[in-house]
Amino acid sequence: MELTHKDKFIGRIIFKSYKIKKKLGEGSFGKVYVVSSLKTNELFAAKLEKRDDKNELLEVEACILHHIRAFGLPEMITFGSTKDYNILIMELLGPSLESLFQSQNKKFSLKTTCILGIQMLDRIEYIHSRKLIHRDIKPDNFAIGRGKNSHILYILDFGLTKKYWSSTHKCHIPYIEGKKLTGTARYASINALGGCEQSRRDDLESIFYILIYFLKGSLPWQGLKVNKKEDRHKKIYEIKKNIRIKELCSRLPEEFELFYNYIRKLQFEQVPDYYYLKILLKNILEKNNYIIDFDYDWNKEKVHIEKDNIIFKNNYNIKYNGKEEWLIRKEDSNLDHNSNEIIYNNNNNPNRNNNITNKIYYKPVIPLKHQIYKKSKSSFIFNNNQPPRTAENSYNDSKYFESNYTTSKKNI
Repeated sequence: MELTHKDKFIGRIIFKSYKIKKKLGEGSFGKVYVVSSLKTNELFAAKLEKRDDKNELLEVEACILHHIRAFGLPEMITFGSTKDYNILIMELLGPSLESLFQSQNKKFSLKTTCILGIQMLDRIEYIHSRKLIHRDIKPDNFAIGRGKNSHILYILDFGLTKKYWSSTHKCHIPYIEGKKLTGTARYASINALGGCEQSRRDDLESIFYILIYFLKGSLPWQGLKVNKKEDRHKKIYEIKKNIRIKELCSRLPEEFELFYNYIRKLQFEQVPDYYYLKILLKNILEKNNYIIDFDYDWNKEKVHIEKDNIIFKNNYNIKYNGKEEWLIRKEDSNLDHNSNEIIYNNNNNPNRNNNITNKIYYKPVIPLKHQIYKKSKSSFIFNNNQPPRTAENSYNDSKYFESNYTTSKKNI
């Protein structure tokens, strides 16, 4: 939504390359603007965050977006900092699900909710496969694409994202209690509100609450008249913990109860069965004679999508084989060498070399299209002339840290 009041940044130039056109919104993280490229006039989104050593989340988001580029995630264009602001230039998307929800009188149909839910599970499955948990799943952090991608759901805002896998110890992070809530209380899991360390199961529980929110228009713990943040969180925790699932899912298909019961039984380190959860939502569609045609409630015209469109496939091709989580080498699998397939294997797999330890040997090669950044003492540095990425250098950014361009502190 465009804001009408004059903003001091409108018309300013960022990094000598992008002009700020209009303001899209703002939040606790900072402000979001539409910017245009001075060279191509192409539109992008720019996030501006006030520099504060105590709470600089934009750097985290830029790093994650760069390393996990994939279908359904916004493309990071570049990142840098001035004396006062961190700035992330990224792909411009359409409205958030929260905005669309409000425009539909706070109610989505069963068909739209299930199609969105399947895509949410696809996105979070991929993020989890990269050893990350989002920790702030909410409608504001999902958005629809623009133009030819207006049927695709994107997941946003990785400032609170955290690794759940220790690269040093090659194991899952430990279970800890007594932690403060990270995320949004309305959609946070019961365990997160109770002070537990978060893992994959918590992201899935948040998705469940979003689905109920879309179908019912509100959640039982909304609108509490509690002033203090801590007291409100405690009250939400008590309601979520004590509410009966039949009450929460009343007048909804039974699959939602199965969805909830499954995620609530997940153990802290357990690998979720994402496929099972997606099948539950697909079953709802089939029972009601709906098809996945991406004809959302807000569409003014019917969307025409070819049957071989990438959206109909599980583009990530993630396979889970056993509890042990590691990526096998490409030569130890039957993968197509042009594939980005990720396989989790275990000791019983016949393709496994006995000399292989629990270590990441292969990650999908993603071409580097834009600048790589690195942290210096004063600012972030960019390199515009990157060599093409190969399997050997794909995830070793130290090879790209020579700089021929630094962010300008004069242009903003």
